[in-house]
Amino acid sequence: RDTMAVLQKFRKRYAAIILAGDLAYPDKDPRKWDSWFDLMDDYSVTADLPLQVAPGNHDIDRHEFNGEIYVAYEQRFLMPQVQPPTKPPYTGEERIEMYRIPWPLEYEYGNAYYSFIYGPSYNIVLSSYSDFAPGSIQYEWLVKELESVDRTLTPWLLLTMHCPMYNTFALHTKDIQIKKSREILEPLFVKHKVNVVFAGHIHAYMRTPTVINGTVDVTGPMNIIIGDGGRKAFAPFQQEEPEEWVAVRDSTYYGYGTFDLINRTHAKWEWIHTAQEDVYNYVISKDGEELPPAGVDDTFVVNQYFL
Repeated sequence: RDTMAVLQKFRKRYAAIILAGDLAYPDKDPRKWDSWFDLMDDYSVTADLPLQVAPGNHDIDRHEFNGEIYVAYEQRFLMPQVQPPTKPPYTGEERIEMYRIPWPLEYEYGNAYYSFIYGPSYNIVLSSYSDFAPGSIQYEWLVKELESVDRTLTPWLLLTMHCPMYNTFALHTKDIQIKKSREILEPLFVKHKVNVVFAGHIHAYMRTPTVINGTVDVTGPMNIIIGDGGRKAFAPFQQEEPEEWVAVRDSTYYGYGTFDLINRTHAKWEWIHTAQEDVYNYVISKDGEELPPAGVDDTFVVNQYFL
């Protein structure tokens, strides 16, 4: 609630909201979706601003008897669809467990992946759990989308997907979706000068510099894990010293991020704290000032397309 309260208080600063998946954590109980929407209804910011979502693993919510997946996620949201969803019941032998999701799931179109233009930005939302291997429906759609972007009209190209390509934390280290996205998607993002890749999945915060294949490079995308908005903020690091591709990492604070498109060539990213894990999610103020006067981690982004 504290993250929502801060968003509400400073809603005039923002123009749109994107959630990178794992929304209600229903655990096969549809009433939890009702509770999540009740929480959203308590804060008018979600009604005042456009809100886009990406599918997460906790949104799969496979039906115990008929095997249907992403039912509530499809019925309760309506994103800018390419066409209606195709998602036959999951009948695979491998169990769907929240920390080990079989890949790929048969889930195409609908709210799985889509694109939209907002101001000077072209936004693409992908499904980490649908097939994105070369030749797949999502991959071919993504290639066409990337090739169609007119950077004279929308100079900023932003990607959102649930699973990150880079992960400094000791959670989800064996997720095939992370490995495959580095292998398959990162070359596409580099080729088409994607500016930032936003992800969730890990209940923590991490930002890379601009990077290509694990090496800092001014022409590569910046990668941001912004999975600390609620539920919990905890994830141990894989190693004591951060990897060379880590600019900032933290798993003790709740928060959210803002991406301010200043002009065609420059933008500003800010990570804003809303609460700290060890103070039970109370809003933190600094020197008596109300949050957020500024982000805790902030950096200017130079549009890689113009380099």
